[in-house]
Amino acid sequence: MKWFNCIVLSFGAFLTLSLHAQSAAMLLPASHELAASTSSSSSSIDETETAPSQMSSASLGSGAVPTRAPGRFGVSVHAGINGVGGDFAVAVARHFNVRLGAQYFAYSGSFQEEGADVKAALRLGGGKASLDWFPFHNGLHVSPMVVFLNQTGVRAAVIVPPGQTISLDNGDYVSSQADPLHGSASVGVWKTSPGLTIGWGNIIPRSGKHFSFPVELGFYYVGQPTLKVDFTGSACDPSEPEPLGCQPVQEDEGFQRDLAAFIRRNNNNLSYASFLPVASFGVGYSF
Repeated sequence: MKWFNCIVLSFGAFLTLSLHAQSAAMLLPASHELAASTSSSSSSIDETETAPSQMSSASLGSGAVPTRAPGRFGVSVHAGINGVGGDFAVAVARHFNVRLGAQYFAYSGSFQEEGADVKAALRLGGGKASLDWFPFHNGLHVSPMVVFLNQTGVRAAVIVPPGQTISLDNGDYVSSQADPLHGSASVGVWKTSPGLTIGWGNIIPRSGKHFSFPVELGFYYVGQPTLKVDFTGSACDPSEPEPLGCQPVQEDEGFQRDLAAFIRRNNNNLSYASFLPVASFGVGYSF
């Protein structure tokens, strides 16, 4: 039944990008240590840490990191393989930001496969919360995150025209002339998922600049994707003339047995797709 395989593959093809996203994360620019400060600038930084409101213009001119970063905030818009979205970030310490955001992508289409009319819809995205850790005095950051209200999934509706034969695992079934087969399918994942990303670019630059161009790569774990398939209508035995070999699929033990085997086999095929990739590029502005 190729059209059901298309449903599974449309979801699985997106998931295989996770391998590329994870390997691409290793190609992020290496972090560079800041040049050693002079003894005079070091003392000025110490003074500003003890008295943030009296930061000297000389320490700023030497490139020192402002210590009034906590409390600043910024926003960004981004686009990537998870869709388009935005982030809101707040600086909570010199090396940490808390970031909340969301992204969304949707696509739907209709096609015919083996004579069946299929309408399928793919959705990606959801909300997310991240803690950005900047270990060095630059834009490199490591961000554990939680994805919530996850919208990722595939849904499809299928109409099998009368007289059309479908295959389920080891059985062939003909759609009834009087009561044609109608099917629905979906692939779902966890609604709340942990993840990790590595990125370059700080939405709230400690240098005092306003614009930034953050890049982020990573993944989040969504558990075992689950395929669900259901049919209504009547199926007929191709070896017998209608209506002798026809009965509603809910009462057809052979149909239900083959359908369960088909679902089980495809769920096993989706076991590799437990990690969804993250890859995005954006523009940020800090206040």
